[in-house]
Amino acid sequence: MPISKTNKEEIIVEALKVFRKNGYYNTSMSDLAQACGLQKGSFYHYFPSKEILMEEVLKNVRTYLQTKVFSIAYLIELSGQERMEKMLLKLGKALLGTEGGCIVGNTTLETAGQALVFKETLKGVFDDWKAAMTHIFLEKHTESTSKRLAEQSVMEFEGAVMFSQLYDSDQYLKDVFVRTMAKMN
Repeated sequence: MPISKTNKEEIIVEALKVFRKNGYYNTSMSDLAQACGLQKGSFYHYFPSKEILMEEVLKNVRTYLQTKVFSIAYLIELSGQERMEKMLLKLGKALLGTEGGCIVGNTTLETAGQALVFKETLKGVFDDWKAAMTHIFLEKHTESTSKRLAEQSVMEFEGAVMFSQLYDSDQYLKDVFVRTMAKMN
């Protein structure tokens, strides 16, 4: 059933669901238009290309992560241990709470070798994540050690996401959570 009225924000929300489920290359403009209840021709009025839409989707994800997840790292009223735990739990829900897995990791793997406009946005998400974790690790470690631990943790988390999806087990994510929390000692 067609949506009688829509806007760019609603399209971005629906497009995220489709991209998350199908991936970037397996999603057509027709798929996106249908998910939004629009005719394909009408869809181009809002977004002239799939690449531009994906960039907006990823910018939206990045903004959400910056304001709702990574900002937890900078809450001075919480201990580093509390900030890390709260941030990682919220991150897990944000990136993995729906069908399709981590939109950031999946899109990075799918498109990394391409010169697409949203490559810098993907790097930005990972840079924000590393910066937040570095900030928390600084409570217990030197700056260089904190940066190294943050980078390792982000890489391990994304690897655990892939293994969890491949082997249909959340144990990999539980294990990486425990190992990351142990780095706070």
